[in-house]
Amino acid sequence: MELTGTVPSARDLRALRHAFERRRAPLVDRPALAVLVVLGLYVGGGLAWWLFSLPATTFACGDPIVRDSGCTSAWGWAVVAIAVAAGTASTRAAGPVTCGTETEFWLLSTPVDRGAALRPRVAALLICGAIAGALAGRFATFVTTPEGRVAFTCLAAALGVGAVALPMLVQCRVLVPAVVRVVVGLCLVAVPGVVTVTAVGVAVPPPGPLFVVGAWIAVAAPAVSALRRCDRIAAPEWRVGSDTAVGVSASFTALDPSLLTGVVERKAWLRIGSRRSRALPRRRIAALVRSDLLRHVRRPTPVLVACVALLGVVVLMSVVSPPAAVVVQLVAVFTVATIFGAGLRDVSRDPDFAVLLGTSDTYLRRALSAVPGSAAVVAGAVTGFAGSASVASVVIVIVGGCAAAYRMRTRPPIGYDGLILETAVGQIPVDLLRQWARGPDLLVVCAWLAAVLA
Repeated sequence: MELTGTVPSARDLRALRHAFERRRAPLVDRPALAVLVVLGLYVGGGLAWWLFSLPATTFACGDPIVRDSGCTSAWGWAVVAIAVAAGTASTRAAGPVTCGTETEFWLLSTPVDRGAALRPRVAALLICGAIAGALAGRFATFVTTPEGRVAFTCLAAALGVGAVALPMLVQCRVLVPAVVRVVVGLCLVAVPGVVTVTAVGVAVPPPGPLFVVGAWIAVAAPAVSALRRCDRIAAPEWRVGSDTAVGVSASFTALDPSLLTGVVERKAWLRIGSRRSRALPRRRIAALVRSDLLRHVRRPTPVLVACVALLGVVVLMSVVSPPAAVVVQLVAVFTVATIFGAGLRDVSRDPDFAVLLGTSDTYLRRALSAVPGSAAVVAGAVTGFAGSASVASVVIVIVGGCAAAYRMRTRPPIGYDGLILETAVGQIPVDLLRQWARGPDLLVVCAWLAAVLA
């Protein structure tokens, strides 16, 4: 009993760790750390101030817009629904509550109060969710009616808290994982529903004060429950998003998002599990095309996301000027071709895997370009009906988007042994920037040309 009575609290352990880090940290690193923290706060605060102090002129109702879009609050609802769906899915993929090795040591090998140790981390995540939601709501105010701007910002902040709290309750084993999938599905279904209702002619009002207050009251329950029951998060739960957190850190350090996307895709395929094998056609081209199609049939989530994104692009093209609509259409075609070009990426970035297929790289790339090329043509045709661009602009959009996606997907693995320019402000990885410019450079040129012809 005396041993358990002398167990330090979570606050004492945090103070002990911080004191140890301060004593062991080199003196030369402290000013640099302070400068980085102050610089981050200055840049982040400046960007937030600039965003929230922009004049109240929306893209849908502004003066420079040529088209008569019929300013409505439906676009704000659509933006908020997409933001909630993306935030909930991303939070669930990231954990959301994770901890490092040093924290895991104390949580697993000592009788410290687990809830008290994790509660500051949970509170910080909820605050980050509210800030991200407020930013999403601020972006929604640019496409909605003037009277709904403050309401959309407050509502999105509340929904941001809920988007973080629900995955936390799944980690606490209070809710089943199907709840998160249902919430994401409802948000994605709400987007075409709102657009359809608006197209019919039914007015969609902005959220009123009572609705916003009700949203905050509704998300308060899961937020408080996550704070109180975070002691139920065990090692298997907080290790769920550890590889995703490592992927995010490695992607920022190496300037290579493919590290993060690889981790996310691996987790997605592990959730899918095994599928019954199917016989492929005897002809090599048909077999490659069929295998590329099976990838998207067995994992249809990217396809569904692309379809919802195309619907949003159609809505956006109806409220912006013709040059901007052509640029948006080009970006949509490029994104669709990139999503469906995963087979090109796997073959181009893994030469050993390409050798096993027993043919030349050119042959493989031509066969695996059929699916992304067809998807890009369909995306260009769908978005073309919503715009009023010329035929030449549409052709440039489809050809340029496919070519840019092909250049990016067939890019070889990133090399870090190239030219680095030493300047007075630090190192500039010239060769790394050159590698990353393959694909986006052609996209920028095509965007300028299509906007001029529009």
